[in-house]
Amino acid sequence: MIHVSFACEPFHKRSLVRDIFRDRLAVLLFAVFVAIYLAGLRDVGSLFFPYRWPMLLVLACGMLGLLARATWIPQRPEHYCFYGLMAFSAISCVISPMPDYSFARLLTLILAFIIVFLGAWLWLQRPRSVSVVAGLLVLAASVGAVFSLYYLMQQESFIPSGRVTGAFGKATGTGSFAAGSLPIILWKIRASRGWARVFFLGVLAILLYLLVFSGARAAIIGGTCALILWLWKHHRALRPILAGGIFFVSALVTIGVLTLDMLPDYIVRKDSLPTFTGRIPRWKVGIALFLESPVIGHGYGMTRYIRLYEDGENLRGVIVPGTFSFLELLPGSQRQWGRMTLHSDHVERLVETGLIGYIPFLLFWFYLMGRFVRLLWLPVTLDRSLAIALGLNVSYKFLDTFSHGAFFAINAPGTILAWLACATFMAASERAEGLARVTNAYPPRHSQCG
Repeated sequence: MIHVSFACEPFHKRSLVRDIFRDRLAVLLFAVFVAIYLAGLRDVGSLFFPYRWPMLLVLACGMLGLLARATWIPQRPEHYCFYGLMAFSAISCVISPMPDYSFARLLTLILAFIIVFLGAWLWLQRPRSVSVVAGLLVLAASVGAVFSLYYLMQQESFIPSGRVTGAFGKATGTGSFAAGSLPIILWKIRASRGWARVFFLGVLAILLYLLVFSGARAAIIGGTCALILWLWKHHRALRPILAGGIFFVSALVTIGVLTLDMLPDYIVRKDSLPTFTGRIPRWKVGIALFLESPVIGHGYGMTRYIRLYEDGENLRGVIVPGTFSFLELLPGSQRQWGRMTLHSDHVERLVETGLIGYIPFLLFWFYLMGRFVRLLWLPVTLDRSLAIALGLNVSYKFLDTFSHGAFFAINAPGTILAWLACATFMAASERAEGLARVTNAYPPRHSQCG
């Protein structure tokens, strides 16, 4: 039985490039990351978009090959929550009006889980692997910011007249990118010196600009909270200023001095504020469908087949089964049928799997966010700062699950990267907490130290 100790490898001393090219899985991850990320940028996306899925398939084969050679895979509470979710989802497939579709979609979930939370999780047991993923996230934030700067320089004024879309072509995506990237760049600034720090300070300024003027309200709230929490944790001298500022702003809002009318209309968007851009009516539809089958749900994946009808001033939702072909689940499918979303992972889990499936889903986030809360009580070190940055990134993903249904949009490559960020945070948090355990995860050639 081969054992690997976390303690035998330094975390940050080796360069990112050297770490990538000495590990074949890291090379594959880097290639897939570049293909998926650049495919989402306007103007250059068409050059990479056709190659996303083939490269992801190659990475999946590499992860499955690693699993085949492993003698043991460390399991955590998050894994068991996922097992429960998949098991109860399988039960819901039995009563689904389209059982063939539900089982097929569940199969894609299981494959994604094997690739990320088993294969990639196994690879992440090496501390250098966590460093590689962190470096890729820094690269993503830097490339996105620099590409966005190119489009920002074409604006007529510093204060835009409409929502900024940056390099992503969509304001909501730009806001989410900025909110998720802020903690990673804040960590990189802390870990950098000289001109590198100057460069990343510039990236931070671009991200803050994109966050505010994207007009993505949830992203603005999430990004602002992440920034305040980071400064509070890492800069003790700023705590009185932050506390006073929060109290002062809250007081001004309470007495009516600061109002939403003072913000640009494209940020407030009063016409859509009461319905949260049409999400609240869809959530009500989802809750009504959940109450029709609260225990076992309507079948995994069936929210994609909800049809909305006007019922007076309200919306009424009906699950309308359709014809199904396995080709619909293949990467790159252009089929439009069955693409409905309720814009909330929580509501969709309730509708599809009922309470028996939603409880393990909620527990998954409970354990994941519990790691982050524990980190906040520990003294700050560079390794813990990285774990906190990853935790803030994952915290924004948790916030996003309430207003989007993307975390389980498993026919989208970007979802795989979101899952990878969660798995990376799990590995980084264990090292930061000093809970790194001796494992026998790797075959002999992967267990060499140094």
